[in-house]
Amino acid sequence: MSPLAPYRRLSAIIACLLVSVPFFLVACVPDANNELISPDLGPKLVLARSEGNVEAAPTPAPPKLAELTPDQIYAGLPADLLQAVQSADIGGAETIALKYGCVGCHSTDPTEVKTGPTWHNVGDTAITRVPGESPAEYLHQSIINPNAYVVNGYPSNVMPQTFSDQMSQDELATMIAYLLSQNGQ
Repeated sequence: MSPLAPYRRLSAIIACLLVSVPFFLVACVPDANNELISPDLGPKLVLARSEGNVEAAPTPAPPKLAELTPDQIYAGLPADLLQAVQSADIGGAETIALKYGCVGCHSTDPTEVKTGPTWHNVGDTAITRVPGESPAEYLHQSIINPNAYVVNGYPSNVMPQTFSDQMSQDELATMIAYLLSQNGQ
């Protein structure tokens, strides 16, 4: 091995760096025509929107349960369960939620973080959870088959998979009716 071999390797590495560094630097040069983030960027964007220079993306508000027809709310429920939900006394929901341990993972307080998603406004949220599924059917499936759809940010396989066998139809109907009553009205 030549005594100059290590120096040749080093010079090859330096040559590669000298050739490639300018390409990286050119890629990092800011575009002088683009706005940079600055304390006054917010007011500039507001001004640009008001002058019609920037098109704001419309964000349609999701529908509310109160805006839906009964057919839209209850579509997909079996006829006997539909009748039970529509005649349910939601006053018994708290007892059912305690009996089956629902309150251990769910809360109606939107600021309280638990293992399961909040029940605050769940009647309204259920409208958009699963496209093509009515709010009542979504809630029904969430109780009897909770892993069919798992809310983003929450673990699967935590909620018992046995409520379809354990809960009576009246208990199931009461819980669906109660959850539908949790909306922005």
